[in-house]
Amino acid sequence: MTTITKGTGGIQKGQSATTTESLKIDKDLKDIRDELCEELRHHGITMKKKIVSTNTLTACQPDGGAWYLGETLIAAFEAKKQQDHGNAIERWYKNNYVCRSLNENMSYGTWARGEGAHPEGSIGRVLDISHDGEWNVYREGKNSCWMSKDGFTKEEIKEQMRAILLERINFYKNT
Repeated sequence: MTTITKGTGGIQKGQSATTTESLKIDKDLKDIRDELCEELRHHGITMKKKIVSTNTLTACQPDGGAWYLGETLIAAFEAKKQQDHGNAIERWYKNNYVCRSLNENMSYGTWARGEGAHPEGSIGRVLDISHDGEWNVYREGKNSCWMSKDGFTKEEIKEQMRAILLERINFYKNT
């Protein structure tokens, strides 16, 4: 698989910005999404793999799904992998914007890995404004981002996703 190096002018024909590590974290999030969908269905939540486009809304497809309690979007989850250069993380804003346009108080969790996954790295610098400089903590009803250069275990991600979903279910059922 061909990867992009600094100074090549972006993705050229026949190249791919996908790496083994980005495929793994993406697959992990999708597997966890499906497992939690089954595990938590008795709480009355549903998961959509894609938010479809309408005449006022562009489509988006968060890696970990878009989670609803009734008609209310309560959470969405994303996985990102990036080196300490490039602009792949900037695409994060589109999905976040679409989700927040449906519910500004939903929780948006992101797991970021790679050389750029630290506060001063490419991911931290790009996402800082949307996370108020707070990393590796859950921020209820806001954006939360966990960063690790080496990545996460599937169980770490699953535990955090489950906790976020249960907190959001409790929040919305009690308001």
